[in-house]
Order: sequence, then structure tokens, then C-alpha cells
Amino acid sequence: MPVRLGLVGGGWISRLHLEALERLGRTKLVGVVSRTAETGDAVTSRWGGTRYDDLDTMLAKAKPEIVYVAVPPYRAVAIGERLVEAGIPFLTEKPLAASDAAGPARLAAAIAKSGLIVGVGYHLRALDILTEVREWLDGSSPQLVVARWLDATPGPAWWSRAEQGGGQVIEQATHLYDLARLLMGEATVVGAASTTDILLSRRGSNVADSTAAVLRFDGGAVGSFANSRRLASATIEIEFISEGFITTLTKRPERGPGDWHVRHDDGTAIRSIPTSTSPGVRSCAAAPGCSSHPAVRPQVCSPSSRIV
Repeated sequence: MPVRLGLVGGGWISRLHLEALERLGRTKLVGVVSRTAETGDAVTSRWGGTRYDDLDTMLAKAKPEIVYVAVPPYRAVAIGERLVEAGIPFLTEKPLAASDAAGPARLAAAIAKSGLIVGVGYHLRALDILTEVREWLDGSSPQLVVARWLDATPGPAWWSRAEQGGGQVIEQATHLYDLARLLMGEATVVGAASTTDILLSRRGSNVADSTAAVLRFDGGAVGSFANSRRLASATIEIEFISEGFITTLTKRPERGPGDWHVRHDDGTAIRSIPTSTSPGVRSCAAAPGCSSHPAVRPQVCSPSSRIV
């Protein structure tokens, strides 16, 4: 029988989760909690289930076995704590807070004590191309990481409020910081700076326009991270520079949040690998000696802390 699924939040990212779960065919949506009736009704009319005004009512009446949480960062911790109290496994979108550093730590401790299975939506950890990236970096001791998230400002009003969304480092560039930590180990922030043009800022916005940071990883490598929300087009990539070669992961925004491409240049051949376009299969393009590889199935990620 399908797993009974509850959903908190009905925005665009929720639709992506529901579409993916629909393809797997293992869940049944039984309840949706949304801030507006229109949003909740739009979800239930497409995927079924019942709309509820609050989490406790959904837990009592719909009795979900798992819950997906897709709300703005400032709301995530309280919802997660309630689900831990109820003993329900859940997946929550990142980040877990906008400015409350104590909240995620408190939630992580509660999860560890409860033994619940909980995932945080750092989806780059589950990209199928990470198999090759790990192989290329294994034993190479990368010396430098260069990451850029240069993009436009997303539309939701909460995104432009530091106390609600945290800003671009916490909401978007966090994926690049997290991937670097996954592949390189933990890091210390050596220095960081940001800039805000008051004249260019939209009314009601109080988040930084651009930020740059230098990190030193425990293994000795250094990292340069830059992000801006002032572009009309997007450049989103992270590079790992090792002795004799460079490995670059690039996001193609027009193709959705999960579409990344890896390029490996060792001076003799350039290997180019896209993410899979169908379950279990993907190709390895335009590179001498480069063969196809089976996709690695997505895995549940453990909660990740933020570097700010």
C-alpha cells in the first residue's frame, strides 16, 4: 500500500516534490496545510487529499505517515519540532532558519534523540553525477574551490526579507557551500563581505545584493564563494581545482533545479556528463574513452548546518 503523505506548504517547490513522488508511485497525498485556501485547493485538485488550516488538524484527521515541509525558512523549525513530537518522519526544504542559528541546532538534537528518519533538501548530495566527481577528486587533494551563484532576485516577498528568508547566501548559495563541505570536509570562514545598493533595492527588501567569502577547509584547501541577485541571466557553478585538472559542476537554470552538468578537464581530454534524463540511464558525451554509467539512486540526506 502507498505511504500516506502530508504536505505543509503549497508553493512551486511543493509541486516539484509531488511530481517526483507521483513518478515513483509510492505515496498517496492525504492532507495539505497551506497559508491560503487558493494554494491548498490548487494542490488537492491536482493530487488529491484534503486541505487543512493547521498542522495539528491535519495530523489528527488525515493521519499521515510521513510529511514533506516546504515553507519559508523562518517557519521550518517550529513545524519540524512539532513533527518530531508527533513521531512522524519528514523531509524539509532547506534552509532550516533565516537568522535563528539556535533553532536548527535544537531541532537536530531533537531528531537525534527521537531516532526519526529526517531529510533536508540539499538535493546536490543526490545528483547521479557525484559518483564520477568523487572518483576524480578521490586522492587528488583539491587545492582550490571556486563557486558562483549569480542570478536574479526570486519573486516571493519573503525571499527579500532577511528575517524571513535570510538572503541569497542562506537561500541559494547554501547549496554550493554544502556541496563543497560534502566533498572537501568542514571549513572555517576566513573573511566575508557584502554590498547593498539602497537605490537599486526593491521597496521592502533588506537583503544583501552581492556577497563574497573566503573559506579554508580542514584539509588545507581554500575556497572562494561569490553570489549576486542582480543579474538578468544566471551563472551558477562550482569548480574544484586539483593538481593537473579541474572539475566543474554547472547548473542550467532553464532546465529546472535538478539539471546539472559536470565537466572534467585534465589537459588531455574533456569529459562532459549531464545528469540523467530518465531513471537509471544517462550518457557521457563528447569525450575520448568516456563510457555510460548507471545512475545512482537519490538518497535521503541528513540535516546540514549552515556556514554564515
